[in-house]
Amino acid sequence: MQWLFCWRCGCEMPMLDECEFAVVARLYGDGIRLIKEVENQPAHPLQATPREERFKACLDAYERLTGFRESNPNAVMHHRLVLYGPPCLACGKPLRTPRASRCMACGAPSHAERRGI
Repeated sequence: MQWLFCWRCGCEMPMLDECEFAVVARLYGDGIRLIKEVENQPAHPLQATPREERFKACLDAYERLTGFRESNPNAVMHHRLVLYGPPCLACGKPLRTPRASRCMACGAPSHAERRGI
């Protein structure tokens, strides 16, 4: 886990490495499957359960791994280190993707653009 600026959240957030993300992604998938199961069965006992409660295991795992309590399970899925690029040479914020041609925070060209790649 590493704290990194998240452009979606607009602040530094704990980002998961691939091992940590695998744990959380599996639990997120379980939550998605539960939602589909509940939606397909109108008399399902969990029909009245709030959406956040269906992702409780995922959100709890994220909190155990990072020490940060997230309330949005979708946000957890984009707090993954490999989705972000290196820090911008001008402002230090991470590029939005590893292949970004410029920094969306300050507009500076990326490392590859500066080298002419």
